[in-house]
Amino acid sequence: MTTVLFNSHDIVLLVVAYVCFLFALMTLFSRRKSDSSHFFLGFFLLSQACISTYTLALYGEAFHHWSVENTPAIFATLELALWLEGPLLLLYVRSAIFQQLHFKKRDLLLLLPLFIYMVVLVVVNIQFESEQGADFLLFLSSNYSQYYEHLRNIGRAVFGFWAFFTIRHYQNHLSIAYSNPESVNYAWLKILVIGFIILRLWSESYLLIYTFVTAIFDTSAVTLIDFNLMGVLENYGQLLLISTLLFFALSDPRNILRVSKETLDGITKADTANTDLTKADKPNTYSPEQVARVCKHMEKQRPYLNSQLKIDNLAQQVSLSPKLLSNLINREFNVNFFEYINSYRLKEICSYLVDPEMDEQSIIDLAFLAGYNSKSSFNRLFKIDTGKTPSQFRKER
Repeated sequence: MTTVLFNSHDIVLLVVAYVCFLFALMTLFSRRKSDSSHFFLGFFLLSQACISTYTLALYGEAFHHWSVENTPAIFATLELALWLEGPLLLLYVRSAIFQQLHFKKRDLLLLLPLFIYMVVLVVVNIQFESEQGADFLLFLSSNYSQYYEHLRNIGRAVFGFWAFFTIRHYQNHLSIAYSNPESVNYAWLKILVIGFIILRLWSESYLLIYTFVTAIFDTSAVTLIDFNLMGVLENYGQLLLISTLLFFALSDPRNILRVSKETLDGITKADTANTDLTKADKPNTYSPEQVARVCKHMEKQRPYLNSQLKIDNLAQQVSLSPKLLSNLINREFNVNFFEYINSYRLKEICSYLVDPEMDEQSIIDLAFLAGYNSKSSFNRLFKIDTGKTPSQFRKER
């Protein structure tokens, strides 16, 4: 029991691998939450467990010798996780912010990293031969490996940026799909993706330094830079990233507030088209009866009292497609979905504030009753629309 098998840096990798593997199994086999976001989160965590194990097998002194002697195929097998983590991250982001996830032809790009790696494996098997079966390890030790790693790191970062702009596009169009966009907050997911990008760019940065130094100077100059420290810092950053991911992702309760990607894309394109044309130039895509149906439903059923109302909910209630309903609201009332619903909520809260029978109730309780779900957003929107605070409005009734 006195033999030291791992140093403290190796233990960090072991902790990351263990935690990711444990929560991946819990997530994949959980019956309580069976939506696709937990499915892709589980496989993303599994990829992180494989990457930490792979790093330990590659750079951990004791574990490296054991892996070469007993499981030489581990290097080529776990290397695949480095190529798949980017697509898995993107799929998790999509499933976390959208209600349904449908694949299109352009999503075949997600298979590109797998295809590249398969080609690399074929080339490695042809060019390198090893009686021990560690031909991929021989490839990693060759002069070609750094260029291969450049391609791999850039690919990982590209998928990180793809995920980041997916979130950004989603956040920029919340008001056309949600009646209370403040309640939909995935800033934590954006921060996690930024952390992922930083770590992958960090990997590429010290590889670029290594390539530059070896190309310009003698190989002995490499010893002047502590590349081992750079790698260790990345491992600690990975531990922090995974810890934050688990804290937020597994405690996120906002599944009910999602809309489908097709719904958001459809109404975004419709709003863009409406912006580019004048009203006289736009052909009618809806009938006066449909306009009257929407207005009657809003007056009689008062769906705006539901603080979690989404455009696809209202579209279903009035038997219209979300895209058509968005087009109708935009053209007939010159507002987006959020502004349209807020106009009804404003009338509702104003009627409450001038009603003497409701004097006993607090303003914020009345605001929640009218469909608002945030005190700060209610006060801000009320003052923008009326020019007064709710308290001033109530006193001057």
